[in-house]
Amino acid sequence: MAMALVALVSLVAPGVSANDELKYQRIESKLKTKRLDTVKYEEVDITEVVKDIAKKAGVNILVDKKALKEIDEDDRVIELELADITADNALNIVIEQVGLVRSYKFGLLFLTTKEKAQERTILRSYDIRDITVKIKDFPSPKLRLKGEDAASGIIEFPDQEDDPPDADEIIEMIEESVEADWGGTASVREVKGHLVVRAPRDVQVEVAKLLAQLRASK
Repeated sequence: MAMALVALVSLVAPGVSANDELKYQRIESKLKTKRLDTVKYEEVDITEVVKDIAKKAGVNILVDKKALKEIDEDDRVIELELADITADNALNIVIEQVGLVRSYKFGLLFLTTKEKAQERTILRSYDIRDITVKIKDFPSPKLRLKGEDAASGIIEFPDQEDDPPDADEIIEMIEESVEADWGGTASVREVKGHLVVRAPRDVQVEVAKLLAQLRASK
């Protein structure tokens, strides 16, 4: 239970209110759980497609009008037919076709360009001391086996103990496995056993997942 509370505190950090964060999580949950029997659009503008998916999933989705101006009208037209798919996957397929990505703003799911999404960053802190700490071990005697042939002598099996990753190694894992504009609009650094990450919310979610995987592997 304590681990769950720690994870929640890590997610709700400066840059986004706790209330907005809960709204974003509810939006994502509804999109992932809502299944659509059929999805069919014939030459429909992206804005109308998004409205339809949002209505079926019962969520609020806003399309960045300024971002749409950067897309040719012909490229905004969606022609698609799918069956038995989640609203989440349907939305991903649709926005990928026009070059938009997800962002979050004012408690809403906000669709904009990748460049603008990268600019909207939030600051979060993650306590990684439980990951980097090395548990003191009191080793038992080494296992020794005699071979059938006395001439073979004694075989020793060396200890197979791996040290936990340090902060620098964790930062390297994050920058290599989580896609973001690291060194640009996104950054990650270690301060007194905490990772301080400035990045868009979707990147923060992936960072939290990676840290959870590291904890589970201990």
